Amino acid sequence: MRVLVTGAGGFVGRYMVTELLRRGHEVFAGVIQDGMNGTVGVRHIGFDVTDFAQTKDAICQVRPDGIVHLAAQSMVTQSWSDPAATVYVNTIGTVNVAMAIREIGRPVKMVNIGTSEEYGLAGKAGFPLMEDAEGQPQNPYASSKLAAGQIVLQMAAKDNLNIIHVRPFNHFGPGQRVGFVISDFASQISKIEQGLAPRIIRVGNLNVKRDFTDVRDVILAYAALLENSVQTGTYNVCSGIPRNIGGILNGMIEMAKVSIDVEIDKSRFRPSDVPLFVGSQEKISKTVGWRPRRDFAESLQETMDWWRQQDFTAAATE
Repeated sequence: MRVLVTGAGGFVGRYMVTELLRRGHEVFAGVIQDGMNGTVGVRHIGFDVTDFAQTKDAICQVRPDGIVHLAAQSMVTQSWSDPAATVYVNTIGTVNVAMAIREIGRPVKMVNIGTSEEYGLAGKAGFPLMEDAEGQPQNPYASSKLAAGQIVLQMAAKDNLNIIHVRPFNHFGPGQRVGFVISDFASQISKIEQGLAPRIIRVGNLNVKRDFTDVRDVILAYAALLENSVQTGTYNVCSGIPRNIGGILNGMIEMAKVSIDVEIDKSRFRPSDVPLFVGSQEKISKTVGWRPRRDFAESLQETMDWWRQQDFTAAATE
């Protein structure tokens, strides 16, 4: 299968490319700036999804059987700083990919990666969210992803396209940058262990529960949706297990090589924090038989160990 992965240079994209190669697919890595020259067996193609002409030209050039669309601005904080740019990349960029598929006149399956944040305040229901839950996004990032999903699914219905809109819940693992809760904890602990920061972790609301899955399980879900006959629609990718953020932090502090104190910083609280936010994996499990397999504690340890290998002093001087 010829597969184009957009956003191939990102955290999830790198894992996705590697897994597709392992499965024997012919993989094309779509990137804005080529940072994957060392990936053996991958053909690189540079284009910007916000530019329709570039996007269409790239897809015509690759002639893929499937596209895993990961290119996105995925930081909630950045979406507040620049909502317009977030909408442009996440919504317009996604629509451009779907439009290009429609115009090239051959069947191309699109696995479009959205986010569980699209559900937003629907999480207040207090039970695992299914795909038919109402979207009530509470930040520009979530709104941009919800809009993208709605538009491309409308296009799919009108033009008989096969588009799978995926809503992954929180995912983490080795290689994830800061700006996400587990990577933030791990990076802070690693700095403290190296003597580069005081032995205090400043955190937001620890009393909420969230649904976490290892990124290496998440990309297996994407691959299963791509490879199998799957009807157009929305699919959650999640563990279905609510995990307390405070409990996760305590577990990571127990892994630390030094003693660490925790300080609550109320400025880090989100005004619309939902106490329990967890998804249902029933639909994807019934459709392609996917479920997470990695042990959560082992995934945390591997994430911690990855951060311990990072050179924070070099980053500080760049």
